[in-house]
Amino acid sequence: MTGKLKRMLDYEERLLSCVSIGDCTNAIKGLYSNPILEATCPMIDHGPGFEAFLARGKFTIARGLLDGKLEPSEGLAEVIYQCTLCGACREVCNNPENPFMKINAKENIIDHVEIWEALRADLVDAGVAPMSRHKEIFQHVKKEHNPYFEKHSERLNWLPKDSKYLSKGGDALFYVGCTSAYRLNYVSSTFLDITNKSKINLTISPDEWCCGSINLRTGDLKIAKQLAQHNYELFKNSEVDKLVTTCAGCYRTLKMDYPKLIDNWEFEVVHSIEMIDELIKKGKIKISNKINGVITYHDPCHLGRHCGVYDAPRNVIDAIRANDFVEMRRNKKYAFCCGAGGGVKSSFPDLALEIAIDRIEEAEDTGAKYLTTTCPFCLNSLKDAAKAKKSSIKVVDLLELVNMAI
Repeated sequence: MTGKLKRMLDYEERLLSCVSIGDCTNAIKGLYSNPILEATCPMIDHGPGFEAFLARGKFTIARGLLDGKLEPSEGLAEVIYQCTLCGACREVCNNPENPFMKINAKENIIDHVEIWEALRADLVDAGVAPMSRHKEIFQHVKKEHNPYFEKHSERLNWLPKDSKYLSKGGDALFYVGCTSAYRLNYVSSTFLDITNKSKINLTISPDEWCCGSINLRTGDLKIAKQLAQHNYELFKNSEVDKLVTTCAGCYRTLKMDYPKLIDNWEFEVVHSIEMIDELIKKGKIKISNKINGVITYHDPCHLGRHCGVYDAPRNVIDAIRANDFVEMRRNKKYAFCCGAGGGVKSSFPDLALEIAIDRIEEAEDTGAKYLTTTCPFCLNSLKDAAKAKKSSIKVVDLLELVNMAI
């Protein structure tokens, strides 16, 4: 069986490093002096209750595949794909902040999410994955270079007629991404409005393709590499050395994955909220109408846990708020997922909604007027949950609040 599982074979030593302590199956530990006894893996409270759906169980499954005790199957794949790849299991692994722990499995495993993605890629190669909905999406990605069943030629239809942008050069290339282009395009137009007011010159190209995040997360590496190569050539010909995006998923893909897929990757990648944080600090964005009402913030997994961007959005919130900023109980590296990642929202929408409702309830507990975030996937998922729950909390992209405050 190992011949069909080449990535798992490469990760065998890391798979054997799981010593089955089970922090991933139990609760957030947080600081050892102040533990947070709440579930962080979404599947703890929202899965069917079997360990196979949690990190320790998935390690056992991967080892069983390598040992030939399990065979790849569509049923097994369905279990593996009910994971948002949020990375919470990595943060709590072996409770590394507990000073009495002498063995830190996390140091040997390195990155749980990388292993789950590799396992999915092996299951794709074995012909039992991805999920049927993912296959439909990938067929369209190959044809029109986006996962939303839209035409590539309409990628920039969101642009207002009086928009100011460049075809080459400038301060950075604005990589719009598919969600901001085809679904939540007010996010992209709001960012462009802010940068225009700040006299930042951005390049925008109608020839950008999907970043490939959904392919990478669900195991279709062939298409992901084709998308990455196309975008890399586009970037090289755009006469820029910096890329900026409003999407946490695109940010993670461009910043963390493209350097692994593309030789001689040379581009700086920033999230729009990092750029705005710097512009505020430099006085290029003037805040004149501070936002009234308590604000709370949801850390996107791709921006926070995956890339370590925690301060920039909070700096921006502090700059624009007139009232309190209140953290949710689970925040920063222990933040709870919105439920949309890892292909879950497309293949298991009811599961994604249930997870997002959990997060909405946590936001409501802060007494906030605004629940803000910096990822269109999270924004969409949390909006759906707030609507389903008939919540009065206002779910907004942080860019919207910034633009209101200028």
